[in-house]
Amino acid sequence: MNMPLTVAELSHSIAVELAGNWRPQPARHGVQELDHAATFTHLDGRQLHLSERFDDPGHLHIRGAFPTTDYPFRRGERDTVRVAMSEDPADIAARIAADLIPVHRDVHERVKEHNRAQAEKRRDVEEVARDLSARLPGARTRIDITTAFVYMDLEPGEVRIGLDGDTVSLVLNDAPRIIADAVVFAVSRFLPHVQTPEGDRGEYVDGYAL
Repeated sequence: MNMPLTVAELSHSIAVELAGNWRPQPARHGVQELDHAATFTHLDGRQLHLSERFDDPGHLHIRGAFPTTDYPFRRGERDTVRVAMSEDPADIAARIAADLIPVHRDVHERVKEHNRAQAEKRRDVEEVARDLSARLPGARTRIDITTAFVYMDLEPGEVRIGLDGDTVSLVLNDAPRIIADAVVFAVSRFLPHVQTPEGDRGEYVDGYAL
């Protein structure tokens, strides 16, 4: 009696039938190779993951992999192809080529472009935050993806300046109004795209919207 092929074994037969320079690789948990999973890696870096789920034995689930990202995926951009592992490898490869690879290729490129734009935005906001901190005595910074926060501990209170692209916010915690006005003035001079006309400083409740 022939034992059914594992995903790791089946992946080699599928890769032979799948045109386009896809190379099968074993999936690992630590140093241990897994029988129920495998990976296809393309020469351009794209990857497809293959697995037999414990709750769906005898079926192969193939999905596209993506870099770590905050890209807002939409419906249909991360679909999975599900096939019986008993199907002919050529038929499985045809399903992957028709139903998965074209969409994954396009979305993968959009994700990479999104990540490049986010990285550039992060570099810009880091530079602005660093330069602004250097001009404010005792200031410290924190970067959260593409948003920067510049903090100043005062006696009493605290000032927090948020930088998110062209949006700048100023939040005050128990800080004197004179300090707030001074910080608004300093920020508006350092960031000329921020408009703070005389007499128009935003609403003074929990902070300033510059």
